[in-house]
Amino acid sequence: MGLGSRELSDWRKAKKARKRKINSTRTLILLENERNLESLKEFWYKLNKSDESEENIDESKIDIAKRLIKMPMPCLDDFMWRKHASLLTITFKDKEIVDVSTFNNCLESLKSIYSKLVDLDTMDREFNSTYASSGAELSSLPHSNRFKEEAPGLLDEFEEITLALLKNGNPLDKKKS
Repeated sequence: MGLGSRELSDWRKAKKARKRKINSTRTLILLENERNLESLKEFWYKLNKSDESEENIDESKIDIAKRLIKMPMPCLDDFMWRKHASLLTITFKDKEIVDVSTFNNCLESLKSIYSKLVDLDTMDREFNSTYASSGAELSSLPHSNRFKEEAPGLLDEFEEITLALLKNGNPLDKKKS
């Protein structure tokens, strides 16, 4: 009889520990998503905040893309999501897993677009400075315009993803469900 009682007690403790682990995992990932959204919202606000006069309201996408790459990209990560991968199937419903995974993929896309813009700008600067230091006449130098050609499309994609993330909010927010 004592053995049965002990087994029942151990089973209850294990069940309670599992539930605590599930709740902790859910909370950590919910908070991680909130922090990512808050960082993104602040970054987006700073990017679009205009200190210039009213004449510059219609800034070109190239100017906005240059302003974007001059700002440090916020830390958008999915560390908790990855760290607790073994608990995801018991912590979340399938739809929640898909939603959070999609959310994190969008964050990765933003980081990738940012990196592409930085790389394009760097390549243009390096290309143009190589020829400028050669001593040839400026009018005869080839000029790289890859940033100007690709930045508007990348900026549109960055904006579309950012606005969708901000509009949809945290995929684990119970108020949305």
